[in-house]
Amino acid sequence: MTPEPELAEIERIEVLKGPQGTLYGAGSLGGLIRVVTRKPDLVEFRGNMRGEVSQVKGGELGFLLRGTVNIPIVSDLAAISATGYYRRMPGFVDNVGTGTKDVNRSNLAGARIALLVEPAPNFQIQISGQYQNIENNGYSSVDLVPGTYTPLYGGYTYNDFMDFGGDVKYRLLNATAEYEMDAGTITASASYAKYDVDFASDITSTYIPLARGVLAPVSEAVFGVPIDTLLPASSRAGSFFNPSADKYSAEVRFASKRLGPIEFIAGAFYTKEDSTYLANVMPYTAEGVPFASPFNYLIRTTTTSKYEEIAGFGNLTFYLTDNFDVTGGIRYAHNEQTSGTGGPGATSFFLPRPALTFDFKDNATTYLGTVRWRPLSNLSFYARAASGYRPGGPQTNSAPPPNAQTVIRSDTVWNYEAGVKATTLDGAFTIDASVFHIDWKDIQLNTLFNGFVLGGNAASADVDGIEVQMQLRPNELLTIGANMGHTRAVLTSITPEAAAVAGAAKGDRLPLTAPWTASIVADQQIPLSPSVTGSVGASLRFQSSMFATYPGLDPNPTQKLPELTTVDLRAGAVFDSGFTVQLRLDNLFDKFGFTNVDGAAGSATVIRPRTVSLGVSVNF
Repeated sequence: MTPEPELAEIERIEVLKGPQGTLYGAGSLGGLIRVVTRKPDLVEFRGNMRGEVSQVKGGELGFLLRGTVNIPIVSDLAAISATGYYRRMPGFVDNVGTGTKDVNRSNLAGARIALLVEPAPNFQIQISGQYQNIENNGYSSVDLVPGTYTPLYGGYTYNDFMDFGGDVKYRLLNATAEYEMDAGTITASASYAKYDVDFASDITSTYIPLARGVLAPVSEAVFGVPIDTLLPASSRAGSFFNPSADKYSAEVRFASKRLGPIEFIAGAFYTKEDSTYLANVMPYTAEGVPFASPFNYLIRTTTTSKYEEIAGFGNLTFYLTDNFDVTGGIRYAHNEQTSGTGGPGATSFFLPRPALTFDFKDNATTYLGTVRWRPLSNLSFYARAASGYRPGGPQTNSAPPPNAQTVIRSDTVWNYEAGVKATTLDGAFTIDASVFHIDWKDIQLNTLFNGFVLGGNAASADVDGIEVQMQLRPNELLTIGANMGHTRAVLTSITPEAAAVAGAAKGDRLPLTAPWTASIVADQQIPLSPSVTGSVGASLRFQSSMFATYPGLDPNPTQKLPELTTVDLRAGAVFDSGFTVQLRLDNLFDKFGFTNVDGAAGSATVIRPRTVSLGVSVNF
């Protein structure tokens, strides 16, 4: 369900660490990544064409075709830029159940167009639109021998009775106006975003035993046939999920320039989201034939959600001296929600399911405080405290058991960090180091009450860590970067009701959080002639072993992902004529690595094997 943006016409990518609740609101608990696109150029006509082919070891050939153009319509007044692309992500996993080779191939197609108008030197209006379609024919997963990391069928393979995959469609429209004054800049922005996702999977091992257990006591009384006739043990099950959403948002903010000892940002934000989630689980015979109506749906339900929020925010920086300043920020948000479950024709294990609607209101306030000291122009120390939250919602059960929550509160984080940033005066060496502590409260988890699985605020956690980033440029041709991070993330409390579902206990490490990560990146430019500059480079990435789930949920050794080290190589040449060629070798040592493991299902998500790519681009 995650978009895969093609990084063309990108001005910069910002990584904002820690909660960003005061400026960006709900959801930015641990930070965010901003992909800032380049504005159309009002003066220069330019373009770029890029082609790429890639070969995966044991898989198929992939390719990319991409074109970008910038056209001044009226010089210094209006310009338009456009990008279009088509990418084939090569498959490398086989489905032994159907005999399909390289089933996990994907096709990505998208485009972006932007219009910039500058009616006055200090006033700009930009309108942009983009879309992306992703067709996934299968999954990058491998079936494992239970309790091991050994592929059950050998190599990159899994066994589904059908070739399940998914389609993703994203649409985004935005209009932004900026007006620069002597005191600062006013920015007004409005956006419409839409996504529509269809994905399917083989869930026989989960739903057939569950459904037979639910239906066995009532099969003859309600349906007039024994369970082995109604739903034989050899039956198969496929899930078909379709989440979709429409989101409208608008924001106006004023960012001041330095006004004596202060500078500030203040603004207001509004969003409205309408989402629908269709969930269908269909039974099939052992031969893969769908059941006939009225038994063609094991589960059929529609979940709807309406979310509306209005917020006001502001950050103020006060300079006590030119090299010592403090910042304070606050954001207040009010949201109203309506959730619905069931929907027309809803069934649960062949039985009708009523449609229910639930309403919810909530308020949230987030804070920011920062102190910064710069004893030298190239040296600064800072300390920061910031909070964030994830919105709560209604309990979607019309009659929750005694002692269960009737509403689910927002979960919140407070992040405390301190760090130093320094660079040599000539910029040859830079370092950015920080330590942090995150206090996570009221974590939203599933809980078990009297046999009902319900949402609840059921746990808390502490996250402590250190991060160091360094870059060395001993000369104009060589750049070396090194990064290291250590994180200790543990549950400090969890209710028995949540522990029964998650298999977790106080003191357990949070899943999918590596204690250690590190990387080294080196790039060397090589002047080949007055008009050609070559380059070679390498990247080494390390991730220590980490838990894939909580120990109580999966006692097998596969509850813990093995450590992973990968090496990538690259070489290229840039010609003064605007022609560029690059050769890449990713996963040099062909590591069989995992990004996740589901021990209960006996499957794992894997990284791409060794891949060779050749890309050529030309500017015009």
